[in-house]
Amino acid sequence: MRCFRYVEDGEWADIATCGSLRPGANSCGSGKWFAGSEADAWAWGKCLDARFPGRVICVRLDGDIAEVALARPNLDGIGPALYVDGPNLMAIEIVGVEEWR
Repeated sequence: MRCFRYVEDGEWADIATCGSLRPGANSCGSGKWFAGSEADAWAWGKCLDARFPGRVICVRLDGDIAEVALARPNLDGIGPALYVDGPNLMAIEIVGVEEWR
């Protein structure tokens, strides 16, 4: 399953340093939220990042991770989202990065 996440500069620097997602920069507790579409990820960025624009990463969630993720059908009135926490974050494969256009 493909999902999307808006990342600010601090989180992007952390991804570049460790090569994967992990709790820390811009985490919500021990995990992170992922949007169901790229457009929704950009919408969250506009709402949450005072220094918008950042970038959106595209990730692939394995079925096992998607099954245990917390799902919300309309998070913040923007759209569907999945919350992935703990060690599952580091198992997520980043498959693309989009800059604001």
